[in-house]
Amino acid sequence: MAKTEMTKRLEELFAAHFKPNNDYYVFECTLGWNGEEIVDCVMYNCQREVYCFEIKQSVSDFHSKAHLSFFGNKNYFVMPLELYEKIKDEIPKDIGVYVAIDHLEEKAKKNENGWTSHWAEPVAGDKYLWCVKHARSRLLRADKEIILSSMLRSALSPRVSNGIGSKDELEQAQLLFGEGT
Repeated sequence: MAKTEMTKRLEELFAAHFKPNNDYYVFECTLGWNGEEIVDCVMYNCQREVYCFEIKQSVSDFHSKAHLSFFGNKNYFVMPLELYEKIKDEIPKDIGVYVAIDHLEEKAKKNENGWTSHWAEPVAGDKYLWCVKHARSRLLRADKEIILSSMLRSALSPRVSNGIGSKDELEQAQLLFGEGT
């Protein structure tokens, strides 16, 4: 199935969000040799944590029967802010959420005691990703060696070498596993 422009844009924002010297990531990572689970993005960091991200672009996409591959130490949805506002009560407690935003708008309100509360609210857009809900840590649901070998195999798959995947994914694999990859 072809990716929508929204999915491509969320992937671009997400790739820019990672820290290049700390985070190693692969989009569309197939877990295991049989390919029973595909996660939209899996990231391994220098703290030896595995994060899984599922990109959702619409209410119907969120409610689809597609399997959610949340096998990481921390697991997140990535979506437009408008979608989050519609489905936020349906998100499991242990799953975090990143939303696409234009900017943060500062707000202030004086309470009855004379104190002023200050906060920032995200404004919908597609310039940045903002974490509106942090994921809870949990044990991996897959062997870390299998996850890392799956990341390597997915990064080196023909879709990357044929220009379909991200050039950054190939560079990340070379950093993680050596120049000979």
